[in-house]
Amino acid sequence: MDVVPLFKSQYSIGRSILTLEEGGDSDESGPDSIFNICAENKLDSFFLVDDSMSGFLQGYVNSKKNNIKMIFGLRIPVCPDLSQKNAESVDKTCKYIILAKNTGGYKRLIKLFSESSLKGFYYTPRADFKLISSLWDDEDLQLAVPFYDSFIHRNYLQDAWCPEPPPDFSLDLIIEQNSLPFDHLIHNRVTEYAKNNKKCNLVNAQSIYYKNKTDFKSYITFRAIDKRTTLGKPNLDHMGSDEFCFESWQEKNNEKTP
Repeated sequence: MDVVPLFKSQYSIGRSILTLEEGGDSDESGPDSIFNICAENKLDSFFLVDDSMSGFLQGYVNSKKNNIKMIFGLRIPVCPDLSQKNAESVDKTCKYIILAKNTGGYKRLIKLFSESSLKGFYYTPRADFKLISSLWDDEDLQLAVPFYDSFIHRNYLQDAWCPEPPPDFSLDLIIEQNSLPFDHLIHNRVTEYAKNNKKCNLVNAQSIYYKNKTDFKSYITFRAIDKRTTLGKPNLDHMGSDEFCFESWQEKNNEKTP
């Protein structure tokens, strides 16, 4: 598979209109299930990258029922020091994805998210690398850097001074192409970072928040309602493109179904 599909579900509040419902027959006017999409396109596994642990249980149970393997990743804000709760710490916060490789990884993610919610909460759960390192095991977890809102993206384009991972961590650096005007700038910085760091692996991926490009207006409407903005001026980051969908992934993999 040339491009890895990274699904996000309704449990990432305000970020996706895809659900983790069991699958099977569904109302055409209702939301699309990730399991229906996988079944229709004969995918025997999928990556679920959510902003909380809330959807893991439903995803795990329904993945078993549908005989589809789910690989779960937690996309979490990481700040320089979770004990600092002020505007400066917000400005220096970026996103990382931590993937569970096995049951042990799931337990570590639960602990990490709990600690981030209890000790690091400031508008949202946050971790720092001191906490992450204390719970880390290479056998159980894998660290990935998202294409958007990462330390590479924010430090380069926004001069944010977000925390970089410790040098002993192996990294999957995600690359996306969603026809946004600054994609090539981030792409160049990501590849440059990988060249200078031996423990980095480049991964081509596609973030998927809705099924088809024709769903883009519904998706933007949903997000505007969540943010209490308007469809005419939704004020949403990275949403100047309709590429964040499964149809786009099909096109990039030359596997588009009729």
